Amino acid sequence: MSSALTFGHSPFMRFLGLEVVRADKGIIEVRLPFREEFIRHDGSDWLHGGVVSALADIVGDYAVVTETGQGVPTIDLRVDYLRPARRGDLLAVGRTLRVGRTVSVADVEIRDSSGTLVAVGRAVYASPRPRGPETAG
Repeated sequence: MSSALTFGHSPFMRFLGLEVVRADKGIIEVRLPFREEFIRHDGSDWLHGGVVSALADIVGDYAVVTETGQGVPTIDLRVDYLRPARRGDLLAVGRTLRVGRTVSVADVEIRDSSGTLVAVGRAVYASPRPRGPETAG
């Protein structure tokens, strides 16, 4: 499944340089290669929290995509920063908790290059409407 999931359609995701490591129904693992632009401020080795939260949102969305086959808009996102994400690649694993008729929920764990858990996230997404005669367009 991982070969079918790409990030090329989004300028922001292309900028991030995201790579699908593996994907199966309800789970996806994504690598965020380090870029100097992710650093919080000059002289720091901490990544900006916005980069971490964007990764959580994207990976949660794609966990839902592994079950629905299409992207979904975010309704709510919570990120708990457990420790600073430092210079280096990040690896995020997203898992669906629920894919419902109207909303879907996914959890995401983000680890640094040493495998240390740096953040966890939970997001709620609007589930895609089934394509039927009344919604096909």
